[in-house]
Amino acid sequence: MKENAEQVLRNFDGQISLSVDILRCRKAYEYMCLKAHFITEDWNLRNWVLNFRHINATWEDDCLDGAILKALRGWDIGNKIASITFLTDWVYDEGIDNVKEYVQEMKKLQFNGQIFRLYCSADIFKSMVQDAFKVISGTIHTIDELMYFGKPSYLWDLAYDRLKMALECEAKEEFGKEEYDNCDKPPADEWKKVEGICKLLESLYNAAKSIFEVKDPTANIYLLNLREVWATLTKEANSSDSFIRDVAAKMHESMVVMMTTMKFLPYFEFSSTKYGGNDDNNEVSTVVLAIHSLYDNYSIRFPETENRVSNPTSSDSGGETPRQVKRGCLSSDDSSNHLQDYQKFIESTNQPLKSEIDMYLEEPVLPWTQDFNILSWWRAASPRYPILSRIARDYLPVPMSVVTSMDAFFAIEREISPRYASLKPDLMNAIMCTRSWFPDELKSVVGSSLGFEEMLEEMDFVEDLYLSLRH
Repeated sequence: MKENAEQVLRNFDGQISLSVDILRCRKAYEYMCLKAHFITEDWNLRNWVLNFRHINATWEDDCLDGAILKALRGWDIGNKIASITFLTDWVYDEGIDNVKEYVQEMKKLQFNGQIFRLYCSADIFKSMVQDAFKVISGTIHTIDELMYFGKPSYLWDLAYDRLKMALECEAKEEFGKEEYDNCDKPPADEWKKVEGICKLLESLYNAAKSIFEVKDPTANIYLLNLREVWATLTKEANSSDSFIRDVAAKMHESMVVMMTTMKFLPYFEFSSTKYGGNDDNNEVSTVVLAIHSLYDNYSIRFPETENRVSNPTSSDSGGETPRQVKRGCLSSDDSSNHLQDYQKFIESTNQPLKSEIDMYLEEPVLPWTQDFNILSWWRAASPRYPILSRIARDYLPVPMSVVTSMDAFFAIEREISPRYASLKPDLMNAIMCTRSWFPDELKSVVGSSLGFEEMLEEMDFVEDLYLSLRH
């Protein structure tokens, strides 16, 4: 099975984006999950685990960058890496820089490597939620006891739902009933703060649900949702309520890191007009230039695929040339002179050729729909836009988060199952890798994201996976 995976990556002619997740176990060990994200020629998104292993900062080969570099060399894909998405923890910055240097020795990075390191949106969302919950932590504890919620939730979306439920009960005066007489209850000003925090988190909550709970989380999905969060925080950071203003400003600071790489021309023009004043004008120009520079670079690298169109009238006229020559029965010299004169005429009257990017930008903007499938759209449009479709294949799989689904809502460090962590290193890696390589219809058989309990009960199946990876 590994040989098949190696062959797929070896023959892949596009760029591959990486993501690195860090998990922990109860023994305080750290585990690295290195994934490759790419879109196949038939426009299917693949998220393959390349390596899952224990890392140790005190040993060179076992440190984070050492483990990543070893995996890249083993898979021989260093010359195909476009970016790496990682957590916001600065502790690993030096290691990521070492990986970047290695990749730059193998290839030239787009935009001089400015967008090589990307930050995990789920990690930044968690940071913003923690900033918001921190200022009402005492009130949250009181509400948990008042509502008999028990232990605090380690999933921030559930914690948000609990606060919304408590606000609904307060609005209905449920806590004024006799059964709550002996319970501690937040005063009115604290309820107002909870309401304000929930209002701030609403856009974050809605965005997270839209971003993390989709089958194929391509980069375009993040655009609309993150800009909505950005707009809300920008507005609330100027609120007349000092409490909300301070919290929103803190959350806004956390988001700045991520938003610097999430830019798109039409939305920038809209946002700069509605929220950003004139400060974004220079950034709009920068993005426009970057887009054209990227397109020009791809046009040079793939000249055989470039698709240009000119004025239809000129094309029709050009098609009549052979018939005119045949009817006139010109001599070879006269024919040559006639064709040269005709070519000069065409060059003087023909309209400039339009590039793919010009044609694409002139197309009407599709209305936003929740079920829009961008992979299907580009699959159909690729014959019309061969160069742009190559760009789309390279950049749509760039992961804006290292985790999705429920894992994206953890407010604490995530742990792997102790039973899974007790396996031998090679076997642990075999299970994690092979389950990500299976076709979608078989993945439900292999197990869940971090559990594997059902799978581990079938040890014969596990051993088969282990052997398939080794051979």
